[in-house]
Amino acid sequence: MTLNQLAVFIEVVEFKSFSKAAEELYITQPGVSHSISNLESELGIKLIFRGKDGIYPTETGIKVLKYARTVTTSIEQIRQEVAASLGLKTGKLKIGSFGSVSTNFLPGIMYLFKLRYPKIDLKVFEGTEGEIRDWILSRTIDIGFITFPCNSLETIPVISDDMMVVLPKAHDLAAQKSIGIEELAKYPMLVTWNSSCQILVEEVFKSSTGKTPQWKYKVSNIGTLLAMIKEGLGIAVIPKLALSRDIPNIKILPLKPVFKRRIGLASIIPFTDIAPVTSAFVELTQKWIKDNLDL
Repeated sequence: MTLNQLAVFIEVVEFKSFSKAAEELYITQPGVSHSISNLESELGIKLIFRGKDGIYPTETGIKVLKYARTVTTSIEQIRQEVAASLGLKTGKLKIGSFGSVSTNFLPGIMYLFKLRYPKIDLKVFEGTEGEIRDWILSRTIDIGFITFPCNSLETIPVISDDMMVVLPKAHDLAAQKSIGIEELAKYPMLVTWNSSCQILVEEVFKSSTGKTPQWKYKVSNIGTLLAMIKEGLGIAVIPKLALSRDIPNIKILPLKPVFKRRIGLASIIPFTDIAPVTSAFVELTQKWIKDNLDL
C-alpha cells in the first residue's frame, strides 16, 4: 500500500469518476485504474463499485477512506512545513512523459511532489519520445522522461527495465524459459512504429546477428500490438514496464542474454544549473523509484 494509491482512491471517491480523478491528479485514466486495482488486490477486497450515476465506496471502502484521508492529511502537513523551510513555495514545472512512465510511476512521483510542494503547479505533457525531445528543445517543457541514448540533451538516468519477448501462448517458442536473439531472427516480428522500442530492438539485433529484424507489421500503439500478438500475427520485444502483469493468451519471456531499456530525465540545461523546482523533481523522482520499484 502506498500514499499514491490512497490519494488516487480518495479522488476517485470524491469525484465519483476515474476520468475526473485522473484530471485532478494530472495523470492518465489507466494510471488511476492501475492504482485502484493494485490497492484492492493488496487488501484482498473491493473498495469501490459502479452505481447508476458514478462510482461509490463499498462498506469497507468507506472505512478505508476515513483512514486514507487521515494519513494523507497528516503527511501533507509535514511536507508543507518542509517546503516552507526549503523556500519552494510557489512556481510551475512542466514535465514531458510517455505511456509506460505515465502509467507506472509518474503518478506516485507527482503525488510525493505535491505533498512536499503543494503550491507548485505541475503540468504534464504526454506524447511520443520524439515529441518530448522537441518540447524540451523548444522549452515547451522544463524536463522530460526519455530513453537512452539521447545525445542531443542533458540527461540523468533514473531507471532501467528488461526488454521481454511477447508471443502467443501457442507459439513454437512459448515453452522455453528464455529466448535468444538468434532464435527471434527466424520469425516475423511486430513493433510500434518509429518508437524507442524499434530503435533498441534493431540495435540489439544488429549487434547480435548483423541483421535487422523481419518487421511484419508496424503499428502506432502498444494496445494494437498486443491484440495482434494474441491473434497469432507475430511476436514482439517490449519493455517490461509497458506490460501488465497478466495478459490472456500471451506468453512473456525474458531475452537471453538480458537486454535492458534505460529511462532517464532530460533537459536542455545542464543538471548542475537547473532551477530549484526542477532539481527537486529530479530528486523526488529518484527517491520514489528507489523506494517503490524493484526492477
